[in-house]
Amino acid sequence: MPVRARVLGVLLLATLVGVGGGLGVGYLRQPQPASGGTATPVPAVSPSIPVDPPATVAPYAPDIGYPPLTPGLRFQPLTMGNSVQTWRVPVPKGWAAFSVPDDEPVPRKQRGEYDELRFRPPDEDETGGYSLRVKTINNHVPASAMVAQRLAAVREAYPEVDVLDRATDSVKFTFRDGSNHLRYNFFRYFTAQQSSEASLEMSVAGRRADEVGLEAMFAAFASTLEEAE
Repeated sequence: MPVRARVLGVLLLATLVGVGGGLGVGYLRQPQPASGGTATPVPAVSPSIPVDPPATVAPYAPDIGYPPLTPGLRFQPLTMGNSVQTWRVPVPKGWAAFSVPDDEPVPRKQRGEYDELRFRPPDEDETGGYSLRVKTINNHVPASAMVAQRLAAVREAYPEVDVLDRATDSVKFTFRDGSNHLRYNFFRYFTAQQSSEASLEMSVAGRRADEVGLEAMFAAFASTLEEAE
């Protein structure tokens, strides 16, 4: 082949290579589709909903099957007192008396010797039902201070305390006890007419089913209580 023909062939080959290379580089510079074909969501940096589910509240344990407390109790007086004041305390007729905190039965003739007693029906379970508790006190503080102390102690000892009503001399609340039961507890403090110091504490306790009866007993106690001369 003549020299001139070979030179022309080389120049033509270089031209084709240049065109092909330019096309290849241009293709590589074009944006390419993502591999995989299936779109996947990207996690939000700051989600608008909580990541952890809220804590659930455990349901209350079932109450004992004893019949509920109803209004209409009849009372009889019991003399209780200390160096501050003596009271004629109304206690439900037919109810048994127990020492606090050991819960030992107290004979009727010995009830006046105690400064704190709990009363409940004699056939009721030891725990889980309803009761009336009476205690003479000698703290030399007004009723309002006793209310504040009682509420603080309950909040420290039990979870989920819900105050239903609070006054200068009384407080009513519910709470979840150590056995996971919902309990109702009402407290009231009494002072003698010529004194500013609370000298008697009473409380009623029970279940949700007893609430109406507890309210009635709470009111009847206050209206029947008398100072002993």
